[in-house]
Amino acid sequence: MRVDQKTNMFQLACYVGGPLVLIFNFNAAYLFGSWLFSWIVVHVGISMGLHRCFSHKSWEPKNNFILIILHFLSVINTVGPTIPWTATHRIHHKYSDTDKDPHCIRNSTLWQKFKLWHNFVPYHHVSPRIVIDLLKDPYHRFFNKYYFHILVGWGLLLFAINPDLFMYGYLVSTMFCLHTISWITVGAHMFGHKDTDTNDDSKNTFIMGLYSWGEGWHNNHHAAPWSYAFGWNRGQPDFGKWLIEKLAKPDSLKGVNYYDK
Repeated sequence: MRVDQKTNMFQLACYVGGPLVLIFNFNAAYLFGSWLFSWIVVHVGISMGLHRCFSHKSWEPKNNFILIILHFLSVINTVGPTIPWTATHRIHHKYSDTDKDPHCIRNSTLWQKFKLWHNFVPYHHVSPRIVIDLLKDPYHRFFNKYYFHILVGWGLLLFAINPDLFMYGYLVSTMFCLHTISWITVGAHMFGHKDTDTNDDSKNTFIMGLYSWGEGWHNNHHAAPWSYAFGWNRGQPDFGKWLIEKLAKPDSLKGVNYYDK
């Protein structure tokens, strides 16, 4: 199982198309807008939704409207449907930084790191049992079945409104999203420091902890992956944790809220 080749093609369009837009159709206002949009979309859709909610089940949205928004934003991030992404991510945590880790970068070559950064994950087998909860969920089944319909429809809608909106609202913005995600999945296993003794190479970085709504506290997350809170003290800001508390069912929050200690 790996990210669908069609997903890779969409990602490639953003990796290549984004810089081309900036070179040949540069607009400072659009650039800022695309960055701001990506900064919100990637952290609500991926960090709060696909990562903390869907993959680790550390919280539940208080209503279906919030749930649908999380699903939609995870789709337009263009990392692939929730079920295969979650399957790969759960295997990553089970075998982190070992030969069985689908995106292990330990002892990898520069070329392998480059491919992993750009979401070209090697083929790997994942038992359906690891995502049986998602396979039984009607929302996950729907958004997986119509993943590319939604993604194409989103792009066509932006283009129909204004071609510049498609170029900056999808190509450039998604380019920012993908590189932000890769900084955590790849970069956070290379750069930073370890505050908790884990059996992997996960690391914490203050800058990404602040910028990425708590995702930069990656070593903390690997030490307690079931926790919705990634920042464990007042010196580790976690905006995602704060927003989750506003949007979650109060009795659904899992893990320790270390800020209270």
